[in-house]
Amino acid sequence: MNIEQNDFPNAVRKPQASLVALENGNRRAQTRAAEIASDREGNLPVWVRAPKHGHEFYSGCTRPKLYEWAAKGFIRSVSIREPGRIRGVRLFHLASILAFIERCEVNALRQEQIG
Repeated sequence: MNIEQNDFPNAVRKPQASLVALENGNRRAQTRAAEIASDREGNLPVWVRAPKHGHEFYSGCTRPKLYEWAAKGFIRSVSIREPGRIRGVRLFHLASILAFIERCEVNALRQEQIG
């Protein structure tokens, strides 16, 4: 490993909460940001975008599969669009994707034990 890879976790530093509150004067945003940051598991993001081509980096799922699972309610998804805009961005909740994959694994193991 080179030095840059070892220093990566240290390169991303969180601003001190008191400085953020003083700069923008919005404690609600500060609290919400802390909640979102606490949702993260290690270096995993909370929300991911569907890949244009290939597989999503963290889950290995394809774009059509993510949309299918979201439509069936198996995973969490949100579409963010500004008022008056036609296009937006669809985000998928990574933890719900990984939890769904785990549930599928557990169900498959049960089926093997039964049958």
